[in-house]
Amino acid sequence: MTILQPFSSSRRRKWCGSMSGAVIGLPIAVAAILATALVSGQTALYLAAIGIGVLTVCIEAYRDIRAGDWSLDYIAFLAMTVALFSDEWLAGAVIALMYTGGKALEAYATRRAEASLSSLLERIPKTALIKRGDETFEIPLAEVPTGSTIIVRGGELVPLDGTLASSSATLDLANLTGESLPEEATRGAYVKSGSVNAGVAFELKVSGELATSTYAKIVNLVKDAENDPAPFVRLAARANAPFTLVTLAISGGVFAFTGDIARTLAVLVIATPCPLLIAAPVAFIGGLSRAASKNIIVKTPATLEAIARVTTVFFDKTGTLTLGEPQLVDTILLQEGAAPRQALSLAAALEFHSIHPLARAVINAMHAERFTTDPAHDVRETVGVGIEGRLNGFHLSIAQAPAEHHRAGGISLLLKKDGEPFAVFHFADQLKDNAKKLLSGLAQEGLKVAVLTGDRKEHAEAMFAGFPVETRAECTPADKYRFVEEARARGETVAMIGDGLNDAPALARADVGIVFSGTENSASIEAAGVAILGHDVELIRDLLDLSRRSVRIASESVTAGIGLSVVGMLVAAAGFIVPVEGALLQEGIDVAVILNALRAAFRPRT
Repeated sequence: MTILQPFSSSRRRKWCGSMSGAVIGLPIAVAAILATALVSGQTALYLAAIGIGVLTVCIEAYRDIRAGDWSLDYIAFLAMTVALFSDEWLAGAVIALMYTGGKALEAYATRRAEASLSSLLERIPKTALIKRGDETFEIPLAEVPTGSTIIVRGGELVPLDGTLASSSATLDLANLTGESLPEEATRGAYVKSGSVNAGVAFELKVSGELATSTYAKIVNLVKDAENDPAPFVRLAARANAPFTLVTLAISGGVFAFTGDIARTLAVLVIATPCPLLIAAPVAFIGGLSRAASKNIIVKTPATLEAIARVTTVFFDKTGTLTLGEPQLVDTILLQEGAAPRQALSLAAALEFHSIHPLARAVINAMHAERFTTDPAHDVRETVGVGIEGRLNGFHLSIAQAPAEHHRAGGISLLLKKDGEPFAVFHFADQLKDNAKKLLSGLAQEGLKVAVLTGDRKEHAEAMFAGFPVETRAECTPADKYRFVEEARARGETVAMIGDGLNDAPALARADVGIVFSGTENSASIEAAGVAILGHDVELIRDLLDLSRRSVRIASESVTAGIGLSVVGMLVAAAGFIVPVEGALLQEGIDVAVILNALRAAFRPRT
């Protein structure tokens, strides 16, 4: 199978998506039928409402049985069936409305976009500019033969693996390693697909095919993770077996001792598990709403529930714990009488003409100092070498600094004025504010915390020296995926926190994938269950607190709902409640439970 046909189950997913849409519309149809019956007095319409409810139960039960899951829906099915054959049609119609309403709420809350793989594929050019002799022409990417030479234009994603045929190239490897600092490649260097041309156009001699390329492997890792998603245990499901057994015991005992079908139905009506179907989703939707107010987008209630159970947290480094782009962190002056502002002004005059990421860092540093400079003239930039030009009669040049000026964890550039060293600029990615506080706090809570990065080992260890975390450096996307899978195999509940394409497989494979997205990286967003808009790492703490509070409120609501239902069943078993009254009582219990669950949407008292 090639990545050009990634969805082996597309027909099944399309059917599931259409079924989800149909489930959301069911309570509207049932409510309309019920209202029409009440107004017109045509009691036969109740049968249609009950029929919709019974059919929905059957479809959902079939799906759950195939998945090996218990289902709370059997009680609803039994209640509607008994109502149907005991002529308690109004009670049965109310049950159908309650049941389809709960299912619609759950379906709406848990519906998730399935565009992750297509968003990855959309980034690959559909055609390649191939060069033969002095001629160039475009052919479909899948038809590019091994050994041919293609031209990768500036800003394009490299679509195929190969060796660099041009003298040099500037590559952005963030998709593959997560690192923001660009790398210079020279002729003969192996270039992986998925990297981005950050400089001028270059020629690439292709090795391999689209289906076996590095980028395709990332796509396929995400596909595998999506096809085998992280399991979760719904809060309501944990109360399923005991509640079902209690209900069957009470209703069965009533029928065995009294033979009264109406009394038995009253028990079943009250037992219809709407507190379980509605309370937990409402609490989680409230939590989702509260999270959204903090710019934390949690895609599903199940994800919010899973966050509360996390025991292991893996962080990507670049863009997640760091700012994600090179910053000018220090300037070393090499001439007597020189000033930092003067050195920055001269460098900015040259870098004004460049689109290189380090040039942007110099310009940003100048803007931060709140001054401007005249641009240099006669500027010439040589990719992989440096940039030079003239300003006020002086010759200026910027290139890689000699080894003695290098620092671990960054890149150093040397500025020369009339051929004499003038200043060295050191660039590095920097930790976000409060990153150390967050990592220390998570470790103190007993969570296992590790940083997974594609950066070199000495860089990563220097940055996180003294932090209470494990550092795993030089990780490929496959390595990150493997670390997540190994932790899950040990029984740990894993959260993966990242921000780039290279994190997408691990994000999809983790029990909870959390992505920082100030740049709307669609691949990582779709692979994750949580998107944090912006770069504030403190929002991770807010997310954990929100999740735990939502689970606590949901647990309280479910417990209270079950307790009230059991009391109601016992009263009905004694013959003090008829079926229609039981349905209304159950609605009252639902209202009480929902009001409690809605607390999750509001700020807690301090």
